[in-house]
Amino acid sequence: MNKKTIATFICFMLALSCLLLPAGAERVNDPLVANDFTKQTPKNTTLNFTIRDFTESVNPPSGGSLSHITLAQLTNEATGTLRLGTEPVQLGTAIATNKLDQLNFVPAKDYVGEAIFTWDAHYGTDAVSPYPSAVTIYVGEGQAPPDVTEPPSPTPTPTTTPAPTEPPSEPPTQKPLQYEDMLEHWGAYSAGMLGAEGIIVGEEIGGHFYFYPNKVLTRIDFIILTNSIMGIKTKDSLAGNPFADSGVPSYMLRQAIAAYENGIISGTKKGNALYLNPYEKLTRVEAVKILDNALKLAHPATEPLSFFDAASIPTWAEQAVKNMEAYGIVKGYSDNTFRPYETITKAQAAELLYQTFKYQNHARKTQSVFNRIFYGAK
Repeated sequence: MNKKTIATFICFMLALSCLLLPAGAERVNDPLVANDFTKQTPKNTTLNFTIRDFTESVNPPSGGSLSHITLAQLTNEATGTLRLGTEPVQLGTAIATNKLDQLNFVPAKDYVGEAIFTWDAHYGTDAVSPYPSAVTIYVGEGQAPPDVTEPPSPTPTPTTTPAPTEPPSEPPTQKPLQYEDMLEHWGAYSAGMLGAEGIIVGEEIGGHFYFYPNKVLTRIDFIILTNSIMGIKTKDSLAGNPFADSGVPSYMLRQAIAAYENGIISGTKKGNALYLNPYEKLTRVEAVKILDNALKLAHPATEPLSFFDAASIPTWAEQAVKNMEAYGIVKGYSDNTFRPYETITKAQAAELLYQTFKYQNHARKTQSVFNRIFYGAK
């Protein structure tokens, strides 16, 4: 069979496959899209959605329309509750298009900041958007979020904790990478966005991506992830290695040396030697300290910690926890505890790192600060 005959046969089979697709199914040249959108509500004020919020955010297949949505990720309980009428909705809830004007969000008492939920668009029986779309809700005092193109706000004095402001109103330009093991996970959006930005990408197997969200991270795991967020380049050699640990792979040491030279980690001193302890499980307080070191915030927070378990936070990390809370990078649990010695999973780390990534991008343009929520804190 010559090349011309092969090409003709392939074209014929492609045309036949398109004709055999079931009615309403997605076609290669007819992509299904559900776009992100944002909403805003004052503090302690219920936000009511409309049908148009969703129908104007979708691109149905030719001749089709939005039939219903399913909820892929709910808002964190610390930010508020997503309801249908007066009843809280559950993960995976399907809502018919004609009932979307019954969907509402009730902010947690006195909460100011951002809340996110994600949803899948369904067009008839077979067609569905290929990835979840996000709704970002800004809960504040009623003012519109500042445009990131505005001139920077006045720099606060070093003795004053900067007052939080609202985040930019435009949604992310990237779509989240879809992980097969996080399709209904609360952390799917942040993990997917880190993947879409090419910062932290999970494992690809057979054309599908996997994140392993429940993996408990070690110190070196988080150091490598932080280096990626901060754009820290791996060292080319082990020259200047300050750590006395033995048996540590060179790729880990080169990452650790880079983090050490950039002031992100300081190691653990035992006698006259400095140790990396790369395989120790990472705790919440260690993660916050590492990120505080990485951000090098110019104006340290001065407000005292209000967590119920503040006394259990070690002295060496008190300022770091103050900074990360004041700058909106991290919040405590819904019972107002910080739980410094709890270990961190990969999904929780992704939430914290994505908030850091967004803070950096916003602060770099506006020199302002805004509230974020550590979505994995449940």
